[in-house]
Amino acid sequence: MLKKQPIVALDHPVITKKMRPPRNTLLLSLKKKDLESNFYSSLDPKLMNKLLEKVLSRSS
Repeated sequence: MLKKQPIVALDHPVITKKMRPPRNTLLLSLKKKDLESNFYSSLDPKLMNKLLEKVLSRSS
């Protein structure tokens, strides 16, 4: 006859998921009258600076 065996939990390897930063984070949102500008992290910093300069120079 068969012996009764206890039920034992198996050890499963724990796989941790890599945490990735969001690809497109909102950095800055500007509103002035009917103009709205949103700047995201995926935008090239040089391009963002040029756009900001133009927007800010026209709003003065």
